[in-house]
Amino acid sequence: MRERNVISIIIIIMTLIFVSACSHQTSLEQKTADSDIITINNKLFKGTNFENLEIPSNYNMKKFKGITLNFIVENNINANILSHESETFSRLTGINIKIRAMDYDTLIQKVNLDLLSQAGEYQIIYVDPYQTLNRFYTHLEILNPYINNFDTPNIKGFPEDFFSTQILVDSYFKDKENIYTIPFDSTTMILYYRKDIFNKYKDDFFEDKGYNWRPDSEDFTWEKYSEVARWIDNNIPDEEVKYGSGQMAQKHNSIFCEFSNILSAYGGDYFSDENINTLGLDNFSVINTLDSDFIQALDIYKEVVKASSPESINWNWTDTANAFRNGEIAMMVNWDENSTYIENEQSKVRGKVGYAILPSGDERSANIYGGSGIGINKYISKKEKEAAWLYIIWATSKNMQLKILKHPEGGSMPIRKSAYKGDNEIREYLNEPNAEEKKNISYKHIKAVLKAWEKENIYLRPKLKNFYQVEKILVSNLHEMVEKDIDSKIISGKIFKELNEIK
Repeated sequence: MRERNVISIIIIIMTLIFVSACSHQTSLEQKTADSDIITINNKLFKGTNFENLEIPSNYNMKKFKGITLNFIVENNINANILSHESETFSRLTGINIKIRAMDYDTLIQKVNLDLLSQAGEYQIIYVDPYQTLNRFYTHLEILNPYINNFDTPNIKGFPEDFFSTQILVDSYFKDKENIYTIPFDSTTMILYYRKDIFNKYKDDFFEDKGYNWRPDSEDFTWEKYSEVARWIDNNIPDEEVKYGSGQMAQKHNSIFCEFSNILSAYGGDYFSDENINTLGLDNFSVINTLDSDFIQALDIYKEVVKASSPESINWNWTDTANAFRNGEIAMMVNWDENSTYIENEQSKVRGKVGYAILPSGDERSANIYGGSGIGINKYISKKEKEAAWLYIIWATSKNMQLKILKHPEGGSMPIRKSAYKGDNEIREYLNEPNAEEKKNISYKHIKAVLKAWEKENIYLRPKLKNFYQVEKILVSNLHEMVEKDIDSKIISGKIFKELNEIK
């Protein structure tokens, strides 16, 4: 009897130990689960970019822990800096961000193939409005439901804190019903020039030609640009600078962009259909390439290329930037995002560069806009889409945009108005008369770009569903014209004929 009682007591004790162990294990599991529910009020987010985002107080910031998102993007300033900054995003949210940066041509091919195949390999997409949005907008997630849902993270200040022109170009196609992307970068073509050369020889030039030759003067035209380039070639020793200018006349997208600036400056354009340069259209109807201002622009461009470095015929924007950075040319047209590359410690022209809007024509100065948006692949899971939206909110926020601008390797202009008005450092810089003399290389181009964005100075290229074919025709003919010195009227007629064939 006593032995039976002892056995019963042992069984009871063992049962209690087992129940206690299970309870303890459950408690540990619950604590682990609770640690994965972290709201924006957690001290982890204090002092981070997340603090300034519109995120509901009860939203679980670890909701997508373990998800991997591939972000396919052009290998530019934004991509380089986001590669580093995304580590913080991943640490705080548990979302693994893989930046897949590549050259522009490869990017377009891979994005378009992924969308066409519906493979969903790239969850977050750098969307060029002229190569991807225009052709594959139906393959992108419509963002309106995310923007209008205030129970989930929301994009602060959209659309009022963004530049209206950039939203029209980057976010919509054909109408304003659906938003497909959020503006992500804002690259724009401006003029770079060697201010040390222009300051040193200004009196010599004035004595010879009788006018102010500074590229930042209001009456600096494309005709003067060519004349100044030739004067530098003939009068300044090669040891100081080899050529007056360098262009991007390669059989590449670069020649189309460069010529477009001149075309619009002289009052021309490729087509005259309503909304073709903003919301975009499936196709064009009215071709302007036989107009006198189009032919005049072709003649001006021929002279611009003739007056430049002989290598210009084979250069694109990368080649031209390298030549300028190496001190070979005194002027170039290029994207503003090259500014920190031109001004960094390895550059031979560091501290010697001036920035201005592009030369004017009969009508105005025209500066082509080349920004893109950031969007979500339609062919991914709901959870991946929501995680991608959180990343887009973070990447396009004012604070992140300012980080990209201010980074030593940055300089990319923010797509947020508040970045310029609300940041004391930038506001002071913009009000400084001699701002370019300051040491922060990330800011030196800001005034020129903001001026280029003004309504009277910005140029928006045609946004067409068949733009790929349009661009091929233009690039091929423009390059042939400057390479073989073909008469502008022949080229204008040839372009007109070929565009009519794809209409």
